[in-house]
Amino acid sequence: MLKQKTARGPVNGVFVFTNAPASVEILGYAGFDYVVIDTEHGPNDIAAVENMIRAAETSDITPIIRVTKNDPTYILRVMDIGARGVLVPQVNSADEARSAVRSVRYHPRGDRGLAGIVRAARYGFTPLQDYIADTNDNSLVIVQAEDIKVVAALDEILAVDGVDGVLVGPADLSHSMGIPGRFDDPEFNRVVHDIVARTVKAGKLAGMFCFDAAQAKYWRDKGVRLVLVGSDTMLFAAAAGALARDLKSN
Repeated sequence: MLKQKTARGPVNGVFVFTNAPASVEILGYAGFDYVVIDTEHGPNDIAAVENMIRAAETSDITPIIRVTKNDPTYILRVMDIGARGVLVPQVNSADEARSAVRSVRYHPRGDRGLAGIVRAARYGFTPLQDYIADTNDNSLVIVQAEDIKVVAALDEILAVDGVDGVLVGPADLSHSMGIPGRFDDPEFNRVVHDIVARTVKAGKLAGMFCFDAAQAKYWRDKGVRLVLVGSDTMLFAAAAGALARDLKSN
C-alpha cells in the first residue's frame, strides 16, 4: 500500500496524461511506486480511467486519480472503480479539504455513498466491513496547493482530519502569483518552501511536482515524500527528441 510506503520514506510517481493503459503498466514495471492518472487536463473519461487502474494493478503500481474538480459525485465514481486515492485540485480552504475527505471515506470518517458490489469491492466478493475498513484506512486524500490563497489557509487545511498530504502545483501557483512559469522567482521559491516546511511540520505528506531527478533529490532532502516527476508525455517527448537529434547528427 502506498500509504504504508510513505511511512518508510519517499515514493516516486509520474503523471499520466494520455489515455494509455500501456503507459501505466510500463511505469509499474520500470519500478515507480505510483501514477497520478489525470482527468483535469488529460482526455480521460471514467471508462478510460478504469482500464488504466486495471493496468496499474497488473504491474503493481498504485493508481491515484487527479479528479477534474472537488466534486463528491466524481470522486465517488473514481473510488468505486478502484482508485487508491485522489489528488484534488484547487483546495484553498479547510471546508474544501473536509469535503474532499468526506467524498473519499465512509461513515464514520466520511459520507461517501456505499455500494458493496462495485469494482473496488471486487464486485461483492470482498466482505463489506473489510472493504469499508480498507477504504477508510488505506485511501489517500492529497490536496493541491496551487493558488496563492492557500498560504493563508494552509494551517487550517493541514489540521483537517483525513487529509493525508499537500502537493504543490508549481504552474498554477506561479500563475496565481502573476509570474507564470517563473519558477526561479525569489518570492515564488519562498512560498513553495514555506508550504513544504509547514506540511512536513504538521506531520502530513508533502508532495512536489518535479521536472527531473536532480530536482526530486533536492525536495526529498527538504522532507518531501510524495515525489512526482514529470509525465508520460514529457518522458516520451524527451526520449523521442533525443533519438531524433542523434539520428540527424549521425
